[in-house]
Amino acid sequence: MTLRPLGPQHLDRTLAWTNDPALARLLNRQRQVTPDEHRRWFAQLAARTDTRLFAIELVPDARHVGNVWLADIDRVHRKAEVRIVIGDTEGTDRGIGTAALMRVIELAFSDLDLQRVYAYVLDINPRAKRAFEKAGFVVEGRLRRDRFTGEAFVDTFLLARLK
Repeated sequence: MTLRPLGPQHLDRTLAWTNDPALARLLNRQRQVTPDEHRRWFAQLAARTDTRLFAIELVPDARHVGNVWLADIDRVHRKAEVRIVIGDTEGTDRGIGTAALMRVIELAFSDLDLQRVYAYVLDINPRAKRAFEKAGFVVEGRLRRDRFTGEAFVDTFLLARLK
């Protein structure tokens, strides 16, 4: 597994995952994204200093199986939110998500000199919670009935890892 900066070659699969109903439920995405919206989002990424987005690729064939990113990078308080999606079943149940989290954490702590990374995980997504915990994140709290999935309110876990 390797991380590569998200590029144009990753856009089609990223859009498909964004609009996949099962993934949208786990990530609490409320609406579909059009191809034009997706292209505009990607075009503005290069100018952003608060986000670092990477494609997760399998080695040696460079199969794009997911994305991981640092969002809301706060250079004053030296922290960022970590987000991840494994959209291709080739990347599930193999430790790929945990490995990707470990690599992006290394980048956050070493290259960006952050002191804290954190994540929000819905309680309906135990696979993601387990991956974060295996990557050294600790549950700091449970936000009760924090998010509405379109069907019901669910709890959200706040997990974090310190440098």
